[in-house]
Amino acid sequence: MKKLLIVVILVLVTSVAFASSVGAAGESWIVQSVDTIGCDDFDINLTTFVSGITTFPTNLRWRTIVDAGGLRYMDEDAGNPNNDGVTYFSIYTASTGGPTTAAFPIPDDTPITIRLSLIDGVGGPDVTLVTVSIDKCNGGTAVINNAVGVSSSCPYPLPSGSVVYGIPAGAPAFFAADLSAGTGFAINAGTWYISEFSGDFAKVWVACQASPVWVPSNAVAR
Repeated sequence: MKKLLIVVILVLVTSVAFASSVGAAGESWIVQSVDTIGCDDFDINLTTFVSGITTFPTNLRWRTIVDAGGLRYMDEDAGNPNNDGVTYFSIYTASTGGPTTAAFPIPDDTPITIRLSLIDGVGGPDVTLVTVSIDKCNGGTAVINNAVGVSSSCPYPLPSGSVVYGIPAGAPAFFAADLSAGTGFAINAGTWYISEFSGDFAKVWVACQASPVWVPSNAVAR
């Protein structure tokens, strides 16, 4: 499938790092970062994270809906997740989940809403739902809302006042604002929510069901 690319090494590392914080919070599919924004097929790319699915194969399915300017550009049922972990996700013209009314590219200066949900069976109801709002595809900015889960709990909600910053080259992650507290994994290059700066570190909100981490502040584009 063109849309889903699993990076095995990163999945293994992040799954170990997040295991203690996810616990039994329930199934979820959240957006960690919006990596690129554009107007055409495959121009919008996301880093997402699936967690809490304890049995594979699962009846849960990925569904993605993209609306812009009152038109539907994407409604895709991408099948069943086959493992927990990090997944790179692209947005493009698709109608396997339901009918669409337009095809990419999206016109300049048009607000975009992306809905990513885990659904219960083909055509089933949402089990969890997150949204990404982009103010325009031509040089726009994104707001990630992982706090609209239908049934999953959110032990690590996005802190009030968090701001989206770029981490253009990625960065090593730390459990605390201390070089001796390394996690053993790195934050991917992209845009991330930063909730605070402390000395030489910035606190990164990772996901609703994963504890935040710290990165060196000099890795953050300000």
